[in-house]
Amino acid sequence: MKKEQKILLEYDKEKWVEIPTSPVNTLQPFITNKCNKRCSGCFYSHKLGTEEMPFEEYKVIVEKYAGRVGKINLLGGEPTIHPELEKMLDFNRWKGFKTTIYTNGFDLKRLEKMDMRDVSLRVGVYGSTSSEKPLSEVFRTPLPLYVVYMLRKDNVSELAETAEMAERDFNTKSFYISSIRDIEETQDFWKDTPETVSMPEYAGIVQDFVKNYSGDIQELHIARRGVLETDQKFDSTYNCRFGNIFPDGEMITCPLDISRKLTTPELDFNKRPCNKNDECLLRKIVLRKKA
Repeated sequence: MKKEQKILLEYDKEKWVEIPTSPVNTLQPFITNKCNKRCSGCFYSHKLGTEEMPFEEYKVIVEKYAGRVGKINLLGGEPTIHPELEKMLDFNRWKGFKTTIYTNGFDLKRLEKMDMRDVSLRVGVYGSTSSEKPLSEVFRTPLPLYVVYMLRKDNVSELAETAEMAERDFNTKSFYISSIRDIEETQDFWKDTPETVSMPEYAGIVQDFVKNYSGDIQELHIARRGVLETDQKFDSTYNCRFGNIFPDGEMITCPLDISRKLTTPELDFNKRPCNKNDECLLRKIVLRKKA
């Protein structure tokens, strides 16, 4: 596997403090293959369809793995359009789990009628006002949003504007920067396509943003993508903590396996070495604003 040279992310230590991240065993049910968007570069595009995970089946899955995981992430497709989403959230809460919903944010209105205690919303966007998934078209809600910005070549110029909009219009306290890696097309995390930024480019874009950001978002979350590092040396090697299951019952370990079609007969947490015991490509840097 090709690997890029590591690049040091610099930040103002008078303004930010780096927070170590702690991997947690995480169950990730993809509860629906339906989606209200068809976004370029979506890692799930080849699985989109009409299949959904029934609530009774969902309960069996959660019960089976409850003793082995610390949190649950609901994915899709677009999980907010699942007709039994509220039952799933209530069941997770009853079992003592916090839930994160990964969403494009276009159908958040129905969530305002649900009990959202112990539920967080992670909204993925491709731009501020342009693209097929801009933050400007996300439903305005009083629910706090954790905004994830997926960089690609055509939206680099909108990164700073999106952070400003997230803070101003959505009361965002945590802003996550990552990048599109079209492994569905390339079958290789390191290969670029015409729409992806290279890993060195990605590092430079992130560095410029961190250097110039002057807003009041409290936490910046930055995907390392296997190239970014800091001068803080936290443990970066661990076994994969994810377990992913789809409406058809198919299972994978690492989320990146979805496009490589590396299935598993059983979900095992914290057993498979992550990226050949090198740094996990899904790890992140967390910078918290000092009081």
